[in-house]
Amino acid sequence: MPAANRTNTKSLHSVIEHVFMPPKLPQLYPSEGEEHELNVVLCDSLIKAAQDFLQVLPSSQHPLWMQMIKMMELARRAAEAPLAVVELQRVLLDMAIGGTYR
Repeated sequence: MPAANRTNTKSLHSVIEHVFMPPKLPQLYPSEGEEHELNVVLCDSLIKAAQDFLQVLPSSQHPLWMQMIKMMELARRAAEAPLAVVELQRVLLDMAIGGTYR
């Protein structure tokens, strides 16, 4: 099996465990690197689902839903690489409706 498929299968398995299964005992938690990878995969899955859901919403609801997607993208960015304090403050301020983050 190619490495990419093993990673995707492992990530999907981790997502299923995270969403549907009880938490593992502390000694069985993934390494920090694996946890970061899982968090990014969870964010990607959530963003994709939110974008798909946007397609079935009435257009009057799109601006509010786009704000939610923006927040999910910011969470993904933070999961991918930790934010410095100043950047985190800016990101949190930009999460407010009407924020300026692009």
